[in-house]
Amino acid sequence: MLVAQVHSNPDVFEARVPFENISTNNTNCYIVKDGDDALVVDTGAPSDEGFAILDAALAELGVDRARLRFFLTHLHLDHAGLVDRIALPGAKLYVSPVDFEAVRASRAASSYDVARRAFVAEGVSPSDASGYARYAVEPRLFDASRLTLAPSCEGDVVEVGRYCFRVMETPGHTPGHLALYEPESRILFSGDHILFVISPSIALFPGGGDGLQAYLDSLAKVRKLGVKRLFISHGESRDDFDERIDWLAAHHLERLEETRGIVGSAPRLTGEEVIRAIKWNVPFDAWEDISFVQRWCIVTEGVVILNHLVDRNLIRREADEAGINRYFCDYR
Repeated sequence: MLVAQVHSNPDVFEARVPFENISTNNTNCYIVKDGDDALVVDTGAPSDEGFAILDAALAELGVDRARLRFFLTHLHLDHAGLVDRIALPGAKLYVSPVDFEAVRASRAASSYDVARRAFVAEGVSPSDASGYARYAVEPRLFDASRLTLAPSCEGDVVEVGRYCFRVMETPGHTPGHLALYEPESRILFSGDHILFVISPSIALFPGGGDGLQAYLDSLAKVRKLGVKRLFISHGESRDDFDERIDWLAAHHLERLEETRGIVGSAPRLTGEEVIRAIKWNVPFDAWEDISFVQRWCIVTEGVVILNHLVDRNLIRREADEAGINRYFCDYR
C-alpha cells in the first residue's frame, strides 16, 4: 500500500513522498477525506517517483480530482514541489500570503545582492557568500496563474466535508509557516514547525524580523492547544510531542546562552567566527568537512541567533573599518 490511514473521524491518510535531505528521506503528505470531499496537506518534492506515489495514493482512495484542494504548510521544495503535477487547473490552493510574497521577493536580482552583502558583512568569504546567497533564492515551485489561490491567515477556516479546520500561523521555520488544526478531534498538521528527527531550522525574516522569537512564540501557542494527535512532515510520529515542544524551546534558549558566552569570552569576533564556535549537532570536527548546503543552514541560523541577541540588547554589533560586523557583550 502506498497510503496508510493514520486517523479516523476525521479520516486522515498518509503518503510518504521521497526526498533526500540532510537528515530526512521523505515528506509525510496527508490526505484528509470526508465523503467526496478531500484535502491534500503538502505535496512533497518534485520527482517522477514522488508523483507516482502521491498519484497512486489518491487513486487508491478514490479521490475526486475535480474537487481536490491543497493546503501548503510552507513554500519549500519538499512541501510544494509537486503542486503543478498533481493539481488540476483551477484547483484551490491554500497558501500563506507572507510566504508567497517572501518567495516572490527572493527571486528578484536585488534580493541576491542583499543576501550576499549580508553574509559578507558577517565575515563570510566572498565566494562562500555568493553560494549562500544563491541558496537563499527560492526556486519556482508552481504556476500560480493556473490555480485558484486562497491566501490563508490565522483563524481562517478550511472545510473538508463535515469538518472545519482552523488555520494557525506558526512562523519560524519560514516567515509565513502555517499549521492546520481541527478543534473537535484536536489533531494538528504541523508541517516543519515541530519535528523529532531534527530541530527545525529558523529562517531569516525579510525586513530584519526576529525569526527566533517568532518561533518560540509559535511553540508556546501550539503547546497551549492541548493537541491529541500531531501529524509531522518528516520522520515518525510520536506521542510525546508536548515534551518535544518543551525540549525545542529549551534547546534554543540554551544555544542563545552559549552564543552570548562565546561573544563575552572573545569580544570582536566576526559573525562567522561566533557561528563556527557554536557547538552544532554535526558529526564533523572541521568546518571544511561539513557539506556546503549544511554550512549554509548553520550560518543562516547563526545569523538568526545573533540578530535575536542584538535585538534584545544582550550583545552588541559594530561594523569595523572594513564594514565587517564585530560582536561584543557589555551586559552581565
